[in-house]
Amino acid sequence: MNGTWLDTLVTPWRRARVTRGPGSRTRADLHFMHLPRASIRYRLAGTGPRTIVFCADPPVTLELYDELIAELAPDFRVVVFEMPAFGLSLPSLGLGFELDTMAGVIGEFLRQLTLAPYVLAFPCVPAYSALWLAGRHPELVSGLVLMQAPDWPQELAWKHGRDPKGILARPYIGQILLCLLRRKRAGLWYRLTLGRQELLEHFTDTTQCAFDHGAGFSLASAFQRHLNGPEPAFGSIAQPALVIWGEADRSHQHTDQASILRYLPQARLVHFSEAGHFPELEAPQRFAAELRAQFG
Repeated sequence: MNGTWLDTLVTPWRRARVTRGPGSRTRADLHFMHLPRASIRYRLAGTGPRTIVFCADPPVTLELYDELIAELAPDFRVVVFEMPAFGLSLPSLGLGFELDTMAGVIGEFLRQLTLAPYVLAFPCVPAYSALWLAGRHPELVSGLVLMQAPDWPQELAWKHGRDPKGILARPYIGQILLCLLRRKRAGLWYRLTLGRQELLEHFTDTTQCAFDHGAGFSLASAFQRHLNGPEPAFGSIAQPALVIWGEADRSHQHTDQASILRYLPQARLVHFSEAGHFPELEAPQRFAAELRAQFG
């Protein structure tokens, strides 16, 4: 069974609310790119010679990137986008959630931006799309920054810890339950994973506001079809790489953080003791300094 189509069923009313409603005007640098398989909401700022592309880590939305963009915009061109079916990026009906499909949509988005090559700064589950693109389309990717991303077997173990009873893994049931409980789940997720608990209210309120504007959180579909199956063949990845781990992330307490070096033996591994699951957002000044040291 494949219940992911439930997360791609976008009514005309919801599409209008997303693309023309308040969620389309929260920041001056917001844009939508309409592709055959998805409409991608993104921010574009800065005028630097290199382009850094951030993928928002669901349920995080673009509005939480203000401080990081301000830190990087003087030196880089900064793009932040939301994955299809997450945040206010809308999927086309029947969009597959498999890794190669999602990575393919991201590749289309990057080509249409016409700002290649890019340094891809992708967290956790989206990090594997960055690896897929770096291995198969090196003309698009000049470097990688991965946050909270171990190797594939370790990430599957992390997924099991997030859904130990396999409820989200059940087609249809997982999609329906998460749709009903996404607000509660998002708040509990931030409480578990933020290293800086003083950010809890800001993260939670911003995400709840995005839900008010029609944001999606298709985690069940991602668990069922995207983060599933045997280890992908990422190919040979030769680009320079930076791996950053927030050590205060309780969801990754038992993860082998160095396991990602199987794919990126050339990577520099950095630990942020003060940050949790979102080191780029919890410690934006330090994150920007590490990025400049690697790619500036």
